[in-house]
Amino acid sequence: MSAVPEHVLRDLLADRLDLIDAGLTLVEIEQYLPNGLGTRSFVDILAKDSRGRWVLIELKRSDAAARQAIHEIYKYVEGVKAHLGARDDEIRTVIVSTEWKELLVPFSRFVADTSISVAGIRLLVDDAAGTLAGSEKIDPLSTNGGRLLSPWHEISLYTNETRLNEGLASYDASLKAKGIADYILVEMHAPEGFHEASVEAVARQVHAMQGGEGEPSADDIADMAAQMERYDYLLYFVPQLLSADRYLAIIEQDADIHAEVSEWKDEMEGDELLSSLQSYALSAKPEVDRDRYDIGYPAKFRSHLLENEGWSIRKLHRRGAFARNSILSDDTLLGEISGDAGVTGQRLKRTIALADRGELSQLEKDVDECLSNNPVWRSAIRAQLAEARADFPDAELDVSIFAPTTGLMTLFYAMQDKGILYLPSYSLAIIENAEPRRVYIGELGPTDDEPRGAETFLKVVADYYQGDFFGMLMTTTWGAYEPRDLDILDDLGLAYDGFRCDIDGTDRNFFRMRKGRWRPVETVRPFAAFQAYFERNRRLFRLIHEKLSPRIGGGLWDGSSATAQLEPLVDESIATRGTYYHSPPADCDICTIPLAGEPYISDAASRRDGVWRTMCADCTVYHGAGIGWGTGQLYRQASDGRWLMVAGGDPAEDQTEEF
Repeated sequence: MSAVPEHVLRDLLADRLDLIDAGLTLVEIEQYLPNGLGTRSFVDILAKDSRGRWVLIELKRSDAAARQAIHEIYKYVEGVKAHLGARDDEIRTVIVSTEWKELLVPFSRFVADTSISVAGIRLLVDDAAGTLAGSEKIDPLSTNGGRLLSPWHEISLYTNETRLNEGLASYDASLKAKGIADYILVEMHAPEGFHEASVEAVARQVHAMQGGEGEPSADDIADMAAQMERYDYLLYFVPQLLSADRYLAIIEQDADIHAEVSEWKDEMEGDELLSSLQSYALSAKPEVDRDRYDIGYPAKFRSHLLENEGWSIRKLHRRGAFARNSILSDDTLLGEISGDAGVTGQRLKRTIALADRGELSQLEKDVDECLSNNPVWRSAIRAQLAEARADFPDAELDVSIFAPTTGLMTLFYAMQDKGILYLPSYSLAIIENAEPRRVYIGELGPTDDEPRGAETFLKVVADYYQGDFFGMLMTTTWGAYEPRDLDILDDLGLAYDGFRCDIDGTDRNFFRMRKGRWRPVETVRPFAAFQAYFERNRRLFRLIHEKLSPRIGGGLWDGSSATAQLEPLVDESIATRGTYYHSPPADCDICTIPLAGEPYISDAASRRDGVWRTMCADCTVYHGAGIGWGTGQLYRQASDGRWLMVAGGDPAEDQTEEF
């Protein structure tokens, strides 16, 4: 049965505009646009919607013809604007096609680039009956911005250079079989002494988690060295981000993985879905040959591998579009892998000419992407870019944004070495005739002068992590990214803020935005507001440090329950003696958390200095020297609120037990 011709479909569609929008009214079929405008063509269907806007409908029957639709729509929009005197906000465009395989990518680019309202419709045709069977809305691809590196990376480790080369060949073979053409493999080598330092770090962490005092012994380190494989080489894999449909097409070729993905894919959406689909697509057969696997992400590449561990980059293996783009330097790619392009929601660095509309437009898009979960800074920077261009149209702009979006972990990282460098911040520096003229600064500042302590910490953990640390510490496996960052910081009494500094030679004038206007203020010292917050909330910071520092470090993180670790130590024969801890302090001597909400506490020696302290369950596990006579007693909260001794009793009957 032959296909229904395009002109017949056009007439059928004109009678069924409800397949596009229930509120459409037909104005004209084949609306002519005068030759003087250069269009020399006709709009397939011109309609009006319920709000009185012009609706231009372009219909194509085949994939080959469908690609012409984008070019024609560009012409028609300009023609309608001139011929009918319409504004952009008075025009809608609809591209209708029976095939979308070839049209989807250019359509998605059109959606991203145009200021006109545009929609895509797949027309379902019953060729046998010569009728329209229905329609489907087309969602544009989110990965249509040219070069767009995935924020989800892979780390493949190898024991020697031969294995590294085998792994590199297997990556190319696996990805070729899956139709993945555009990617980067960063070949890296471990620094001298890295393996030995890793062995000691892991041995130290395991020793501490097991309740050992001081440093691990030489035998402990030797045992750990015997268990740990040596990995001196790695490939850091970063692909171009693909669409969900592309990933699903790859997954469908592996029956086992496809069956597993089918069980959950409809329950996810957005980045969560895309991240999971990418992971499954990459793990589908044929698999990559590697000695060990680890996840990667921009912050891990920059901070962990390059800065903290000191891995060296030996070579960038560029494939597909990354190899063909000769103006794309290795330094630019490495910056984007580290997150400088803004697509990771953490970091953006760029220098642009404010007069260059293309550069400014791309920067605005990248700011939106970088700060997708930070509407406060996103809108502020948008306004500041417009102001900068108006005030300094011929200047250059240096942009640096760091927005880790880590919620409660922001306060933890702020207490580490060079912690001030981890605080969220941005700067937009305007340079005119090689001289600085203005800088916009973003910073994290307090919302009030109220001190906060243990109750704030407990509320955040309860409200966002169901009362335990597992969910929060799980975020550290992907860079501590927390989509609820704005809400969590608000509960902690912090907000994203900023100021402006105008520069005239040696003069500096400072302003803060208040009620939509820049108001003059006294000299502003960057990070001073956060420093004041820290001084006012030392108890909160101490609590966060004591709770999290033992759980994070040495390449390991521990999200387990302290209560679950203490319960096996309970000796009911000791509990039956009815010995109680009378008049314990209200708060833990180490982390200051209120003891009333704890299931267990201890009166025990501290691992760090041997001094006896009353400790909550967490501090008992991570800071106590153990439970036993002469070491520490464990108490369980009874129904009447008193503390009953349940371990660490009579030396004749009890052995010291350690964690």
